[in-house]
Amino acid sequence: MRIWRTHNVVEAIHLRNVLESAGIGSLLRNENLSRLAGEVPLDQTWPEIWIVDESRSAEAMALLQEVQRPSHRPHWTCGNCGEWLEGQFTSCWSCGHEL
Repeated sequence: MRIWRTHNVVEAIHLRNVLESAGIGSLLRNENLSRLAGEVPLDQTWPEIWIVDESRSAEAMALLQEVQRPSHRPHWTCGNCGEWLEGQFTSCWSCGHEL
């Protein structure tokens, strides 16, 4: 079942990885069709994310929408190593310390 479609292949790969990390089996389709743009309608070349288990579609959609929601957390400084981090991160990229 197709649950997501985007014009950006990098975004599609990231979102598929998010689903896989949550244990939701998924497939990425049309990832290499961008070179056909102009020969076929542009939106038909966009990458699509499909899930294997249709019964998990609501869970998958909620997860993808949450990931796409902009972060409103402020920037923060790691209490362990002092690294400055943007608000979307919940752990330090330098030392792994959790927010």
